[in-house]
Amino acid sequence: MSIRKIDFTNDEYYHVFNRGVDKRVIFNTQEQQAYFLSRLQLLNTTDSRKYITNKRSRHKNKIILGEGEQLVSIVAYCLLPNHFHLLLKQNVDHGISQFMQRLGTAYTMFFNQQEKRSGALFQGKFKATHLSGDFALPILSAYVNLNYVHHQIDINKNLVISSLSDFISDVGKACTNEICDQTEITKVVNETGGLSEYKDFIKNASKTFTDNKGNVINVNDFEF
Repeated sequence: MSIRKIDFTNDEYYHVFNRGVDKRVIFNTQEQQAYFLSRLQLLNTTDSRKYITNKRSRHKNKIILGEGEQLVSIVAYCLLPNHFHLLLKQNVDHGISQFMQRLGTAYTMFFNQQEKRSGALFQGKFKATHLSGDFALPILSAYVNLNYVHHQIDINKNLVISSLSDFISDVGKACTNEICDQTEITKVVNETGGLSEYKDFIKNASKTFTDNKGNVINVNDFEF
């Protein structure tokens, strides 16, 4: 059994990601995307009582939150056809590990049932890197939110969804889906000087994105 080479610390930020086994597609439908996003909300709690689990099973179309603390603060996310990226801050001891274990298990069961398959869906344990350095949060928020640019994926022809609009919306309108932490988004935006400065920042940051062959991507070819 492999041992993770990273220790998660409370109040620190991490880039968390994983892909489908054998690079397979893990989001075939909008319903599957919606299920994954809903679990980002529902499973982000220290409240793991069976009562809550059973209540969610009985009321599948409702968002039923637990009463405990949030395991993590979700800062940004991006779901692409065969992988996902998350920018997380750990709030409680072992929060990221617990959250990702629950998320991976729940989504794999749902996906396998829908696709009539069995076995592992993800390529081993989730991967994670610890943020450090100047402007680490704004830079990584740009990378996560615009990851489809990095991979040159046409969002008009592929299933892609990210929290980009939560960052570039007017103040007070961000994170209307309640997945991201508004306080954390405000912190990221303010670190660059404000909303206008953040928009310029992510455009400039994304100019350094490269494709799989190492070629610099022309960000002006993409709308965001």
